[in-house]
Amino acid sequence: MSTIYEINMSNAQTDVNTGRVKQNSKIVEVFSALSAGKRPEVDDKTLDKSVATIKELSSKAIDGDNAARSEINSIIRFSIEPKLLEVVRLFDFMGTYRRIGYNEAPMMKTYGYESIDSRFQASSSDVPFAAVNWREYPIGTQTISAGFAVDYRELQNGNFDGNIREGMNQVQIDMQNKMTYYVMTVLYNALKNAKGVKHFAEDNGITKTAVDNMLKSMRRYGKVNIAGDYSVVSQFNDFAGFKQFSADEIRYANNIVAEEIRQTGLVSMYNGAFVTELPNAINWTQLNKDGTDYDLYMPQGLLFFLPRGSVSPLQVFLRGGLTTMTGDDIVTRQHLTRFDMEFGAGVAEGMEDQIGLISDTNFDAPTF
Repeated sequence: MSTIYEINMSNAQTDVNTGRVKQNSKIVEVFSALSAGKRPEVDDKTLDKSVATIKELSSKAIDGDNAARSEINSIIRFSIEPKLLEVVRLFDFMGTYRRIGYNEAPMMKTYGYESIDSRFQASSSDVPFAAVNWREYPIGTQTISAGFAVDYRELQNGNFDGNIREGMNQVQIDMQNKMTYYVMTVLYNALKNAKGVKHFAEDNGITKTAVDNMLKSMRRYGKVNIAGDYSVVSQFNDFAGFKQFSADEIRYANNIVAEEIRQTGLVSMYNGAFVTELPNAINWTQLNKDGTDYDLYMPQGLLFFLPRGSVSPLQVFLRGGLTTMTGDDIVTRQHLTRFDMEFGAGVAEGMEDQIGLISDTNFDAPTF
């Protein structure tokens, strides 16, 4: 399995769910608020009791109590999971998302058409009728992981918004962007390698001719959303006629569009299609290949054309929920907690033509 998605830990033990901590437990509400630097919306008695319980569990965890560590990790997990699942907003925008149980297999659904043969007939003759059929097939999943060193002494001392807060934020960002990169890579490979009809192009830059040709094809499927990293969607400014000739001189025929670009750096529509920038977070733990800047989590050179209102061929599955395990670093003696999510994505076979993609070859293509 690719190290992009996995974190290896020595002597790791899967945390056991004691059942004492649940998503709606008051202690989770208190911890979530305090770790975000906010005052929990609970009464003082509940607040004091929850803080005392967390401190007690932290003391036991320092002494090597695995049950206490599991309970703390459950509290952290229930605090992270709702924020982590917000990434499905992107998947809902680009495709369909389903959350399934551990006892279920992710099943792709694809649609096809039969007997599409409309023709003129004599009044007494018969004609074929079109029928829609569908089939399901299973796909594999990836385990996407992130983790951080939990400082139980901080929790023991009542410091909820220090190391713990930063670690939780990093796990959330790291896993969200790993999932997004995985989906982008699945899309890129499926559309590039599709058989039969497909709408895929590669070029040195995002050219107006390539965009216009792709829009012409994809508008047959419905109105279109165009989406991609800032590096590709910002190239639309030139198509709209926006040119800066000197530091203080901007010439443009349409003042409304010029003002929009001044304020946001982007045009929001192009030839009837909405243009949307997909957020691309900085990977603070890795430099780019030139070593001149931090790397980004998502590929920068992919521009997607997504018909609105149609059944999307992109299907994304989350199997179960967030799970945790704990291990110790024998060199630093740090207590490490790993968070895993089982995740799958695919493009329905035979429906690849329903998403368009232009790849800017100035940027690296995504790979697993």
